[in-house]
Amino acid sequence: MTAESPREKPRSATGIEAGHGCAADRRAYGGLGAVSGPPENQSGHVGAPHVPIRRTAMHRAHLALGARFMEEAAWAIADVYTSPETETRAARAGLGLADVSATTKLGVRGDDVTAVVEKVTGQEAPAAGRALRARVDGAEALVSRLAPDEVLVLTGARHHEVVADLLIRTSGATRCAHVTDLTSTFAAIDVLGPHTLALLEKLVPLDLGHAAVPALGVVQGELARVRAILLRLDHAGLAAFRVLVPRECGAFVWEALCEAGHDLGLTPVGAAGHARLMEGR
Repeated sequence: MTAESPREKPRSATGIEAGHGCAADRRAYGGLGAVSGPPENQSGHVGAPHVPIRRTAMHRAHLALGARFMEEAAWAIADVYTSPETETRAARAGLGLADVSATTKLGVRGDDVTAVVEKVTGQEAPAAGRALRARVDGAEALVSRLAPDEVLVLTGARHHEVVADLLIRTSGATRCAHVTDLTSTFAAIDVLGPHTLALLEKLVPLDLGHAAVPALGVVQGELARVRAILLRLDHAGLAAFRVLVPRECGAFVWEALCEAGHDLGLTPVGAAGHARLMEGR
């Protein structure tokens, strides 16, 4: 008797293997860190000796660019390359690139995702392919609907514990909704400035214009031949997209964006400049 070939398991929008039905989902999404585990910890240039510091996938690239680092929630984050004023001015005039990988990324999946989102945000859950800005237990958050049964919640690194705790407790009170910490699964990059679309059109074989991807629209496809989630985050009159790719491809994608954006005046933007841009300053 010939053995049957194993069938490939279906995958969720975030690329995690999906089971069939809620029981299988519970095994895959059994709790915070059940799939991805904690981010890679290494001693860094920030903080006291022997204190574990998390580094993003683009850490070496930031060092090569002469970045000065800050520490936030045990992450070594590129804070300034030149000066916040120079970086924000360059982004507003042309194109900026910011590493926002320290952002907390929490996946919620299951048949009761809509109920969880509406409970924790107090707003109507977005449709698939859309996102909403909300406050989750006082923390600013972005809730992106990747599929009818899957959302990705993004919030600041310092809000990780409070937002994760609320999502886990709320999901636990449903019949079928489960949370996974995806912070270490994805590298995240913000592309900002009037030349944002000109850059992305070089690397993304999708229509990213306003008609196809409106404000807070979410699309999934490829960027530089790497699977990516793209979220339009136009803010305070500034064109912007957030790009999430597998962490292991983060350095490659950063380099690809830098190379493609060279003739567009691309400038790396540190955390200080990025905060100014997000505040409209």
